[in-house]
Amino acid sequence: MKSWKTAAVALCAFLAGALPALAGEVYVPFASNRVVGTTTYQTKVWISNPSAAARKFSVRFISKDTDGTVGAGTGTELTVPAGGTLLLGSVAPSGSLGMVEISGATQLVINARIEAIGTNGAILSSANVPMASGANKVKENTNAHLQGLEITSRGTISDLGLLNLSTTAAQCTIKAFRSNGTQIGQTSVISVLPLATRHFENALSTLGETAVSDARFDVTCTKSFFPYAVVFKAGGPETNFITASSALDTSVLGGGGGPVDPETMVFQVAGLFHDAKLGASYKEYELPLVEGVAYKKATVEFDLATATFPNGVFTGLSELRRSDRTLYYSLILRNDRTKTLLDLGNEVLLQGRNNGPWRPRQTYRIVIDYDTVAGQVTFRLFQNGSVVETLNGRTSATLTKNGKTRIIFGLSEVFDNAYFPPIGFKYSNLKVTFTP
Repeated sequence: MKSWKTAAVALCAFLAGALPALAGEVYVPFASNRVVGTTTYQTKVWISNPSAAARKFSVRFISKDTDGTVGAGTGTELTVPAGGTLLLGSVAPSGSLGMVEISGATQLVINARIEAIGTNGAILSSANVPMASGANKVKENTNAHLQGLEITSRGTISDLGLLNLSTTAAQCTIKAFRSNGTQIGQTSVISVLPLATRHFENALSTLGETAVSDARFDVTCTKSFFPYAVVFKAGGPETNFITASSALDTSVLGGGGGPVDPETMVFQVAGLFHDAKLGASYKEYELPLVEGVAYKKATVEFDLATATFPNGVFTGLSELRRSDRTLYYSLILRNDRTKTLLDLGNEVLLQGRNNGPWRPRQTYRIVIDYDTVAGQVTFRLFQNGSVVETLNGRTSATLTKNGKTRIIFGLSEVFDNAYFPPIGFKYSNLKVTFTP
């Protein structure tokens, strides 16, 4: 198999259709030129120039698990004639898998396709490959969902891939779910090099699943990213490329869209909402939950800028509780050991490591997921966009309204000569979501 640099470049005389304009750069995921069994999976890319003048672009292959910032600007430069199209017949070196970076004139438009080729050269199956661009990349710390995944007795499997679309390293959290909402295997936290691809073959099998249909991956990363999945049967006529699902969070027709689930509760406070001071070190909000709704998941997230730690043993940071004495969580900092403590009620206490990530006069992002379907509480502490600590425990209560449900920040006074208010700490950008 020829390398992409020496692959045949075919000039076609058709104009581009309704394809997105190439602005800056785009990345082609699942850039493949490798054999699986007896089938070759090969990615092709078309670059069209609908303008009246010749246009240039640069193309560069970045192998998976490789830092893409190394070698930046070393791509091969090509020219597309006015009104013409170039076909890159093979964008990856033989036996390789990764992504392709294409940058060039804003007038150019592109498309890509993966083909499964048999030993006799016949095309067994093909699928369009969407490009990752500034328009469709997923923002950092945002959840993306890949649906319709499977591993079946007829031989179909599902690969999972992640592109880190940042020039710095990222951490990504991956969860898989069956169609009934139960989680498949354990939550995975992985690292991704700058501007790099991670690709996991037969991902559902890796998580211990032997047969499942209509599965879903839930992915989030600390940097901008592009997740994808490939559902295929090696050597067979099935190849499907899957990208992040659309949400019913906007109206296409300007008011004529479907209704938003009225039972989802989102409570937000933008900017600084609590500046803990002497005599004003406590803040609480009552959450407007819907009576009679059994919520499945709650997510609390906010920014916290620390100050000098109190002289006492503990600092009370935040709580989520009901007025019937149900405690969902109490987040506590052990000052002398810079250690995270997460009290989940019913005598369940999660503890971070001694000499943990907490430091005075630093800014952190705190995200706490309380998932009653998976039966799991996940605490994540971010700094500068990267996860610096993760704690996991079991849920101990249902997410239903029974009296008042309050989100609390700080303490009003010193308790038991040990638990101190977070004087000087600043809280901002609060978001609480309860999902039915």
